Amino acid sequence: MPNDVKKFTQLALISHLYYTEGKNQQEISTETGINRSAISRMMTEARSNGIIEIKVNYPWRNTGLEKTLKTEFPQLKEVYIPSCVDTSYETMLETLGYYAAKFFGEKVQKGMIIGLAWGKAIHEMIENIPFSPLDIELVQITGATGHEGLIMDGSLLSRLLSDKLGCPCRYLHVPFIVDNQMLSKAMKKEKVIHNTLEYAKKSDFTFTGLGSTKEGLYTLKETGYITDQEWTEIKKTGAVGDYLGVHYDINGKVLDISINKRLIGNSPDDLIDVPNRVAIAGDQRKAEAILGAINGHFFNILITDNFTAEKVLELNNKH
Repeated sequence: MPNDVKKFTQLALISHLYYTEGKNQQEISTETGINRSAISRMMTEARSNGIIEIKVNYPWRNTGLEKTLKTEFPQLKEVYIPSCVDTSYETMLETLGYYAAKFFGEKVQKGMIIGLAWGKAIHEMIENIPFSPLDIELVQITGATGHEGLIMDGSLLSRLLSDKLGCPCRYLHVPFIVDNQMLSKAMKKEKVIHNTLEYAKKSDFTFTGLGSTKEGLYTLKETGYITDQEWTEIKKTGAVGDYLGVHYDINGKVLDISINKRLIGNSPDDLIDVPNRVAIAGDQRKAEAILGAINGHFFNILITDNFTAEKVLELNNKH
């Protein structure tokens, strides 16, 4: 037997005795005649050579809370609630991104068309998706903010995921919001833009974030699309959040306001026939926005954290 095969066979045996049979290092030493310090080194070597593969089921899902949300909101066909250990925004975002990437890897298959929006949660998901070729096609479903400094911008995120998966992407080379409704209508009729928007309707999955009109969470104001005065006026209409830029109230009613008529991208109605519409959103401050989007049937798969899910249920009971 070649030396390397003999060595790896011995490493595999030691690993088997420890992990599969549950023997401690002293028992393994007695059985094999190898001293304990050597066994410890061999375990480390076995792991570095891929003989030992450790799978950790993290983050842990709150299945009880998932069932409660599905019962309360039958319009949701799937709910995933990875548990956070604290309420910090950073922990929540990292946890959602990690789990969303895991979900993406398990659900997205060869030959699928994937519609991709923008936002911090989508960025965090893409950051956690490994570099690995996948025969799918991406399509950008919202226009770009034009703020190249924002990595969460739609076009940049689409390119990042396309590079990671080595797959083609249909980009939407237009602004997210334009100055008036007439311009929006005209641009959406342009052949290339129209074809991209229509192609997105064929998606097997769409992945979107969810915006809130609350202070510190309203990305459209942060990026300069909305002035403070416009933000104040939008809140007066009852707007609690935006989905693909479309603003709505807590009942899920799309509002008849200027900004909703100046968007370039797919609307919730455009994508209603997509079988798997995934929203990734967390933070208790977004509870109203999430509840409104659920009531509007904008998505049918929700990935959120445990604290936010509890807040949504509480708000729904009050509402």
